[in-house]
Amino acid sequence: MPSSDSTNYRKDIRTQEQFEQDIKLGTAKEKFLVKLFQKECEYLGCKCIIVDNGVDNSGVIVKRSNCQPDYKLTIDIGVLKFTNLYEIKNSPVSTKWTFKCYDLKQYVNYNANILIFWGTGYIEKEPEKIDRVNTRWGILETCTIIKMLSTYKPYIEYKFGNKECIQVPSKDFSKLLYIHRLHDES
Repeated sequence: MPSSDSTNYRKDIRTQEQFEQDIKLGTAKEKFLVKLFQKECEYLGCKCIIVDNGVDNSGVIVKRSNCQPDYKLTIDIGVLKFTNLYEIKNSPVSTKWTFKCYDLKQYVNYNANILIFWGTGYIEKEPEKIDRVNTRWGILETCTIIKMLSTYKPYIEYKFGNKECIQVPSKDFSKLLYIHRLHDES
């Protein structure tokens, strides 16, 4: 569990330089994805207002992170407006989602949702090169995150800094959220 100075916990096995680069690239990727979601909302006839939330969305390392969701989104469908906190996640592959258990528990504490994109390809360095044909997206609501934490067996994931994680197989995606395709930009 992170301490008051959570830098070492978050940095895990990475060098300081790699950690700084990962934060910068991850923040840029999340900004790209939330803007892509805003465009998807417009395509679907809704309006999406994006407000920064959490500690910092600039891509600069902060000494203390409190695991607050990245954005506060208001989705206006005309007759109703929905405002909630959202964490932005992506999986480059279409076969699974992997989440850190600690982070999921924090999102539950904040009553936050997860806006997840998958099948994007590896877009860390160039988000605009997202695989538009295979990318899917959806919203995992807080109640679904709670269900995931009780359904999937935690394990230690080396690629996530030896942290406790759960993995959701693709066969379960449609049980957890409504699956959307990216619209054609042409």
